[in-house]
Amino acid sequence: MKNRPHFRPNPYYEDLERMEEAVMSILHNLEMENTEIHENNHKLKKEITFSRNLLSQLLMENTCMKKLVPLKQESKEVHLDCALNQKNLVDFNKKDKDQQRPDPASSGLRKCKRAGIGHTPVRELPEE
Repeated sequence: MKNRPHFRPNPYYEDLERMEEAVMSILHNLEMENTEIHENNHKLKKEITFSRNLLSQLLMENTCMKKLVPLKQESKEVHLDCALNQKNLVDFNKKDKDQQRPDPASSGLRKCKRAGIGHTPVRELPEE
């Protein structure tokens, strides 16, 4: 080993190696940061899409609710009208039954007239 000439390293080369290490370290940090930012960006896009869909659903629900309020009111009115009509029908049926009840005195006469038997005088035939 003593026969070999001694090479003294170039000081510029050592500085260049140190700068390369520093640059490579910065590059590695930037790549890691870029990957993290890309993942965060992807998550944020998902959240934005979810928020937009949620907003659309809420707006649709709000629109439906606004349309539903008059329909509920109309439904209540229809149910009230139906109940009133049923009550009137029951009252009408009661009145009709009361009017159709026969008088005890004329009930026999009505039955006879319906059966074709009336109070027509019977003619007596002359005797021969």
